[in-house]
Amino acid sequence: MRQLMNSLLAFALAGFGMTALAQDQNMPSKGQFYVSPGAVVYSGPSDDDIGYDDHDTSVGLILGYGLTDHWSVEVLGSKLDARYDNDFGEGEDDVELLWLDLMYKLSSDGDWQPFVLFGGGRSEYEFEDQQPDVDDTQFNLGVGMFRQIHNNIALRVDVRGVTSEEGGGVEPFAFVGLTGFLGAGSTPLPPADADGDGVPNDMDKCPTTPAGRTVDADGCQLDGDGDGVVDADDQCPGSPAGVAVDRRGCPLDSDGDGVPDVQDECPDSERGARVDAKGCYIELEEEVTIDMNIEFDTDRAEIRDDHIPELNRAVNFLRQYPTTNAVIEGHTDSDGSAAYNQGLSERRAKAVYEYLINEAGIAAERLTWAGFGESQPIAGNDTDAGKQRNRRVTAVVSGTHKVRQ
Repeated sequence: MRQLMNSLLAFALAGFGMTALAQDQNMPSKGQFYVSPGAVVYSGPSDDDIGYDDHDTSVGLILGYGLTDHWSVEVLGSKLDARYDNDFGEGEDDVELLWLDLMYKLSSDGDWQPFVLFGGGRSEYEFEDQQPDVDDTQFNLGVGMFRQIHNNIALRVDVRGVTSEEGGGVEPFAFVGLTGFLGAGSTPLPPADADGDGVPNDMDKCPTTPAGRTVDADGCQLDGDGDGVVDADDQCPGSPAGVAVDRRGCPLDSDGDGVPDVQDECPDSERGARVDAKGCYIELEEEVTIDMNIEFDTDRAEIRDDHIPELNRAVNFLRQYPTTNAVIEGHTDSDGSAAYNQGLSERRAKAVYEYLINEAGIAAERLTWAGFGESQPIAGNDTDAGKQRNRRVTAVVSGTHKVRQ
């Protein structure tokens, strides 16, 4: 029997540890009657006058009334078969319990509603032999729990320590049964709602919704456009139905050109290129000349470090308009023979051509080069300053500028 009592006590303490897992059941409440039929296990006093060494498991009945939303008064009655062995003999007899207790319901946010109770009453021992019957005054203190299993029905379990006026120390007592609540009381019984979204746990398909989120009848966050990203996190709440979206709820844009894939007629645009509303390149419609102002030293064709900014200007233009082609043109001053200057201008043009391909990554098929020797001066060759301006490379970039239809 004591093993059974210890199991019931462990069950009750485990329930106390679970009270923070769900919503307060708030029962019983003020003005509410309740009745609890159930099983009673009680060891009873073991003093010499009474001499009980075992009690049987029996039935008991508790009648209660809610004085306030936390305090209730209740009466417990039970009749047990018990064995005794004392100075008058040994045998079995009936023991009748009648206790009056006050119960205090503790605050809880869990499915289990804990309470404490205390009180006292009389136990009547009816001996079979010639010994007189004994009326024993007893006092009890314990803890217990309710667990709602239906709108007006709950499981009840409590364990108590009982001390007797006749002595014998503190003996264990346990009650397990069902409780029926009669009337609504002052506080309606709310359903359990762990995430506080207004949808009871047994109906909530999304039981871990963050606080403050708007939910549907199933307890799940709203997703107005049906893209799989809830409205609270959706930065593009009007996504068309069936369109793939990213984690922000926005339509995918694989090439990063600002035009969603679902609208992009040219989905493989180079990153950074100018595109139209359909995601296709905007092309040039007239010939454009870029004077890069790359001036070379006398009789030299090597690219200097100070040429790089001007070269990068041409590179950025070619990348911005990826369907254009460029002709690299080399020039010289008039010093030296015309034949020599022709070769020198070609070396200068080829040096820029190779830089654009090898260093800047421009596709070779987009570029051509040519040398014009001393035939196209832009300044007089009678001064050093004029000669310096003529030792140059320019680039002609051309393409068609129209929006693809």
